[in-house]
Amino acid sequence: MRLYAEALDRYVDVPDEPSRIVSLAPAITETLFILGLGDRIAGVSLYCNKPREAREKPRVGSYWKVMYSRLEPLNPDLILVTTGAQLKVLRELVEKGYTVYPISLPVTVNGILEYIVKVGMAVNKFKEARRLAWGLEAELTKLRGALDGVKLYYEIDLGGPVAPAAYTYIVDALEYLGVETPFSNTRDTWLVNPDVRSVIEFNPDVVVFEAPYGVEDLLGYAMRRLEERGLGELDAVKSGRLVVLEPDSLAHYGPSFFRTLGDLTARVKSVLNI
Repeated sequence: MRLYAEALDRYVDVPDEPSRIVSLAPAITETLFILGLGDRIAGVSLYCNKPREAREKPRVGSYWKVMYSRLEPLNPDLILVTTGAQLKVLRELVEKGYTVYPISLPVTVNGILEYIVKVGMAVNKFKEARRLAWGLEAELTKLRGALDGVKLYYEIDLGGPVAPAAYTYIVDALEYLGVETPFSNTRDTWLVNPDVRSVIEFNPDVVVFEAPYGVEDLLGYAMRRLEERGLGELDAVKSGRLVVLEPDSLAHYGPSFFRTLGDLTARVKSVLNI
């Protein structure tokens, strides 16, 4: 089967029924499991932790680097990667002769649904992937405008503070809920060390903080990190209108993103009493 890959600007010959799949992107890995292909997954990245069964698969590298001593013995017949930061890995794998299919990063919430379908196309499960996407779309529709008028600041700790700007699926999803964010009009993707003054001037109704892996006291950690940068003075933080997410929650753009979005909506309504 030949599939066109925009990142490579050419067609890729992928197996009709791949049996030794390596996934180097968490969202792809989760999608493969939900499509019933867990037994065909030969290896994953260090960050592939959804579903829980993914943690039992051999780890062949990080998001940015492949450990070829672990990859080669697996003899994969298809490697799935995403684009963006993984373009370097994509080029390396292609140069080494592996069959690699890249799936473009989503920049909207509907792009996540398309991403799921593209994964299905790559592994000959496109009908199952479409049905999965339709079901998730139906759940998303129920959330339209659920947080209309809420001012929200979302930050993720990736070794340092990072916030989403206009060209991200997170801001797109939050605006779908009716939420306003401080960087909704910033024509960028992810902002490293986002401007504190802009956040303070924005004065959000609620702050959402996504913690990194390895943290036990999520709330305590979030408070320390926010206070270190002066964000502890926000009315939302001082009043307890803070929602702390576990690692790989809203930042994860696999199928579980939609469940996370629903859970977040409920938690925001709870802290705001709406």
